[in-house]
Amino acid sequence: MTVEHIKQTIGDYCAAATLAMQIGFDGVEIHGGNGYLPEQFLSSNVNKRHDAYGGTPEKRCRFILELMAAVASAIGEHNVSIRLSPFGLFNQARGEQRLETWTCLCEGLKSSFPSLSYRFDRTCGFEEKDRVLESWGLLDVTLGHFRKIFGSTPFFSAGGWDDLNSWGVVESGKYDAVLYGRYFTSNPDLVRRLKEKIPMAPYDRTRFYGPFEDRAFHYTDYPTAA
Repeated sequence: MTVEHIKQTIGDYCAAATLAMQIGFDGVEIHGGNGYLPEQFLSSNVNKRHDAYGGTPEKRCRFILELMAAVASAIGEHNVSIRLSPFGLFNQARGEQRLETWTCLCEGLKSSFPSLSYRFDRTCGFEEKDRVLESWGLLDVTLGHFRKIFGSTPFFSAGGWDDLNSWGVVESGKYDAVLYGRYFTSNPDLVRRLKEKIPMAPYDRTRFYGPFEDRAFHYTDYPTAA
């Protein structure tokens, strides 16, 4: 991307965020993980630039910091959040200097945007991820380092939480909230199941993305607990 194209793209984000607020959204979340454009700038295996947007952890963070500043200016800082995956590997995000890059990013976000909200994808014990993180000496890494950077800023964690491993996490102070996504597809009464310690119904990943001829199957037909 040329620098001009970067500025244009940031403008596109702002236009989309503004439209979202105009039609009634409560806020917007910038997706900074899963190999999307913001994470491509953060990932050393993708970002091979040698200008102001690449080459060092500080420069790799510049795109996101400029992007968040522009979106926050467009719709209000308190209406914006960002999703980050410091140890994610999805879509070939294999960048190194993880702690250095995301520490720089988080410190910049916290100092510049104190009212911003954040969602972090936690490190999950998937075999491939464990193998790569171990090769970097990061197998036992947690999000606690970033939690300290953000201090009193609400700190949410998503990814891998269920009815068995969620208990005591918020009470421990590790996160301010844990988020559920996949299990909401198969448990229309998810909140009740958690409250009453009712086991979760398994989800069907093959039905996550369509289109399908039978659109209701494993989408709107999951029963509530008896």
